[in-house]
Amino acid sequence: MAFKLSKTQVNSWRLLKHHLAQRAGKGDMGEVVSDVCGIQAQVLSAAVLAIEARVEGIRQQDVKDALWKNHTLTKTWCMRGTLHLLASSDLPVYVAALKTKLVESEMWLQKNYGVQPFEVAAITAEIKKVLTNLTPTRDELARSVERRTKLTPKTRKYLRSGWGALLHPAAFQGVLAFGPNSGPKVTFLRPDRWVAPWREPSAREAFGKLFRKFLASYGPATVRDFAHWWGNFHGDQRFLLEYAGDDLEEVEVEGHRGLMLKSDGEEALGLDPVRVVRLLPSFDCYAMFYSPREWFVSPIHRAKIFRQTAGWNYPALIVDGFAVGIWSLNKSGRRIKVEVEPFRELSVSERKGVQEEAARMGSFFETPTEVRYSQLAAGKAS
Repeated sequence: MAFKLSKTQVNSWRLLKHHLAQRAGKGDMGEVVSDVCGIQAQVLSAAVLAIEARVEGIRQQDVKDALWKNHTLTKTWCMRGTLHLLASSDLPVYVAALKTKLVESEMWLQKNYGVQPFEVAAITAEIKKVLTNLTPTRDELARSVERRTKLTPKTRKYLRSGWGALLHPAAFQGVLAFGPNSGPKVTFLRPDRWVAPWREPSAREAFGKLFRKFLASYGPATVRDFAHWWGNFHGDQRFLLEYAGDDLEEVEVEGHRGLMLKSDGEEALGLDPVRVVRLLPSFDCYAMFYSPREWFVSPIHRAKIFRQTAGWNYPALIVDGFAVGIWSLNKSGRRIKVEVEPFRELSVSERKGVQEEAARMGSFFETPTEVRYSQLAAGKAS
């Protein structure tokens, strides 16, 4: 018999686990990124705002220090082949799972780019050697690899491409990640050199660990939800359930069924409703992998949050965990304007929450902010 929870209980629990009910301390940035299973960083400015929404009193420099100075975070290609910020301590687990994508990646490169598997292997081996002592730009890395390997002109072109498809196999093996920018140019380094000891589990154990981590922030969820998060998961789905074993609980929420860890279900059952206002950026993981989405945003406004293609979602104003509007950030002179378009009338306390969040964002960027409501919604919301 399924364990029953209300939608409000589930929502409050998810907000808590995503550090959106209450921001974590500044020293817990790595733990926060680990808890939410990574922050998508295809747009780095959105990624740092996702961290700002969850961590108290940080500045942009704190995120940069975590990446390039303290190495508690790593920027690399990961789930779904997209850029993410990961907790560096988690990197061996992700790499163990990512290695299962290597054959698929080689086949894709051969089919779409005409690059042969032996070329990919040679490129990856040279990248590992080059990054042992250097932090080169993309062009510098490409030149170093080209001097040591025999590549066709077409392969050389793809190696220098900004899409980085030929760099993915090295990233999936943990020997390439993004370093600090050198002016407008990206650089690369070897992340496995600062994670010590590097304890890499088997692929099966890695997926089992990731499935548990996913449930611990996104539950109640299904194996299909996990596969959507990971991207092209072709593993043994039964194994995931067996790995979690007796810790799993089937949960029913308003006719929707999913899985949670038993301790998480009990925690959710005892939670009071969370009252909170947050400004979430594009690609925020709370919104992207909220399931089912009709709980997160009403069908009439869904298209304003989620684009049907390319996995895009727009910045969302959330109240108590649900989307009630969209927003954008624009710099105007020495000020930042936060433009808000609510989907419904906002209460006095909700508008106050928006103002407070915008002020925190201003502190993060060390720039004064002002909030403006869209002309369309101004009569209702301001």
